[in-house]
Amino acid sequence: MGRRDAAAALAVVLAAAAAAAVIRASSSSPAEGFQPLSKIAVHRSTVEMQPSAYVRATPLLLGEQGEDTEWVTVKYGWTSPSVDDWIAVFSPADFVSGTCPNPARDPPLLCTAPIKYQYANYSANYIYWGKGSVRFQLINQRYNFSFALFTGGLENPKLIAVLEPISFKNPKAPVFPRLAQGKTHDVMAVTWTIGYDISEAYPFVEWGAVGGGAAAQPAARSPAGTLTFSRGSMCGEPARTVGWREPGFIHTAFMRNLWPNKEYYYKIGHELQDGSVVWGKPYTFRAPPSPGQNSLQRVIVFGDMGKAERDGSNEFANYQPGSLNTTDTLVKDLDNYDGRHRLPHRRPALRQRLRLPVGPVHRTGRAHHRREALHDRKRQP
Repeated sequence: MGRRDAAAALAVVLAAAAAAAVIRASSSSPAEGFQPLSKIAVHRSTVEMQPSAYVRATPLLLGEQGEDTEWVTVKYGWTSPSVDDWIAVFSPADFVSGTCPNPARDPPLLCTAPIKYQYANYSANYIYWGKGSVRFQLINQRYNFSFALFTGGLENPKLIAVLEPISFKNPKAPVFPRLAQGKTHDVMAVTWTIGYDISEAYPFVEWGAVGGGAAAQPAARSPAGTLTFSRGSMCGEPARTVGWREPGFIHTAFMRNLWPNKEYYYKIGHELQDGSVVWGKPYTFRAPPSPGQNSLQRVIVFGDMGKAERDGSNEFANYQPGSLNTTDTLVKDLDNYDGRHRLPHRRPALRQRLRLPVGPVHRTGRAHHRREALHDRKRQP
């Protein structure tokens, strides 16, 4: 084979390899790097309300018994159903008329991206009957919610119907506390994120030893510090535009002088200006042993397990379902462990999975995400 023939053969091999790479890329699963929500072209959205289109939901008031999570049944339909129709969940609910510093915004473009969605034909016979029903799991995240019916697919979304806002009974209720080991073995920090600024209500944690004994004492209250960040903290689009969602206020309080191996109870609260208190749910934890103490400590360490939703939303291509399987397995075995450690994760979906029968996640580890993690356009917890 001459030099020219060898070069031609090499070119053929390289071309074949390139073609194979293109085929692999085009058939890649979303689990290989494409978050379903990132496929929504919010900047191309238009508003074309249709008289025949409708969206209804039940219940309209969430958390009447103090629940911090609810399943909502959404019914929808119109006279021209298509495989490109989809149902979206927005929070806050004012996603059309609200102000948004989006340089590409020229009404009727939308101001914000949805927090989750599901294709309308996920409901059986939607294309045939022109109506369907799906269920979404919502968690209390400081703001109200709205459901909207779109057509045109994800690339050219057209809003054709929207539901009036629904809300939890108290969107600002203190929920989802996270524990973290303090700088010394006898300190435990508790952090939570809600809608009350310190000027509206004073944050604190009430705590004490469980049962009697030498560690027993009257319930103590520790004040919490308050932090937040603004849209200007983000580096650019889409985090500053359609991906922005108010993060709420991050409160952290410390429980100090804990006795080794002693069980403690705690609950977070906010004292309003009239002196009344809005309480969170009570929880317990066991203080760690003293340094060097001869004791067996069994822990679970986990993090970045994926972003699957319990309700199946955002799952048009079976995106990271293993995260739910892993979580369910951990939950079943929690009684056999003394501590639960995780790398903090910024997605609400993770809290949905971990919160169910577990209580708060104990002893949160130090995050390894860099500040660039805040650029993620979907929602902060």
